[in-house]
Amino acid sequence: GKIRFAHDSPLQHLSVPRTMLAVIVFAFVVYMVPGMWGAPLKSISAFLPPSATQDFDLSTVNFGTTATGTSSTGKQKKYYEIFHERGTPKGFDPYYDYEEGLAAAKELGKPVLIDFTGWNCVNCRKMEANVWTDPKVATLLREEFVMVELFVDDRTELSPEEQYVSEYSGKRIRTIGAKNSDFQASVFNSNSQPLYVIVDAEGNVLIQPSGADYNVNSYAAYLKSGIDAFKGNL
Repeated sequence: GKIRFAHDSPLQHLSVPRTMLAVIVFAFVVYMVPGMWGAPLKSISAFLPPSATQDFDLSTVNFGTTATGTSSTGKQKKYYEIFHERGTPKGFDPYYDYEEGLAAAKELGKPVLIDFTGWNCVNCRKMEANVWTDPKVATLLREEFVMVELFVDDRTELSPEEQYVSEYSGKRIRTIGAKNSDFQASVFNSNSQPLYVIVDAEGNVLIQPSGADYNVNSYAAYLKSGIDAFKGNL
């Protein structure tokens, strides 16, 4: 009742429901204020824009990793300019093409973590903001894996020579997102995101793929089991 329009009557007293609503709204506003200076807002992270679009993010200030945009061979990463600035969480430097990621894994002697994600994937944003920012998870992802991010809903047109008819669906594959989605469905029999698949440099699946897992310790254990499986196959 503190703010009134021209024809509003003066409010003599606040009802209990209105008072409770005002308290809840004010508390929510106070909670969000630190986010203006880069503090993580984990309870609403699923509904926020990707962290890559934020100029300042306190959850990644200690990562100490600067994306180079170049592959292990020194060449520009394929699709880097499309996805990195808008889609990849700060502190990570993945590949965006599966074959390019496998080649890097073979050269570096590391397993590959395939992250099937999307621009409009709410659960993906929640995983990135709540789980990937944990120091032990971030360290495993950055140091022990070659990461490959595959966006399944991107509408960037493939070059004419890259377009094809899917043997799985029979549809004409014309975009990067359709290519990644077809790959996920045909090879891993899944169309949900996020989907995390750990493979070796030959593309062999090392452990059972995982969906969203918001328990940091559980997800870290999943990553470690993939590393152990990879080392056991050497």
